Amino acid sequence: MTWPDSSPAAWGPSSRTAAAPSPPAALTRNRSASGTPCEQREESGYGTQDEAIERLTQLYAEKKTTAPSVAAARRELGQQTVEEYSKQWRPRQRNLTDCSTGWHVDSSINVHIVPRLGSRKLNSVTPMVVERFLDEMETAGSAEETR
Repeated sequence: MTWPDSSPAAWGPSSRTAAAPSPPAALTRNRSASGTPCEQREESGYGTQDEAIERLTQLYAEKKTTAPSVAAARRELGQQTVEEYSKQWRPRQRNLTDCSTGWHVDSSINVHIVPRLGSRKLNSVTPMVVERFLDEMETAGSAEETR
């Protein structure tokens, strides 16, 4: 998909507000300081093209207002997998020192999150990915209740 202009303002309002036959994808292209393509990320699940464009506009505005050092830290963090991050995150949670609470959190991470999302890069965990994960958990819970 090629955009006619790189700024969301050029996309303008659209009369395409009816639901598309298949959900359109919002494609963002981020460039390095030298201007060469360095990352491409796709998000899907938008009911209309206007919703996808609204999300792209939001991403564009965030990119313009984010300090370069913060953007670099986010890029570095985003390259970690969910499993790698969970191994770094858990020891920093000092308030989970109680044995049963810490055990429960570890168990939830190792039994539910890592098997389903552990290999994903953090920058690929979108709201839609989280929604699907929660839906899977609810479905699995319903299946367990009926056994």
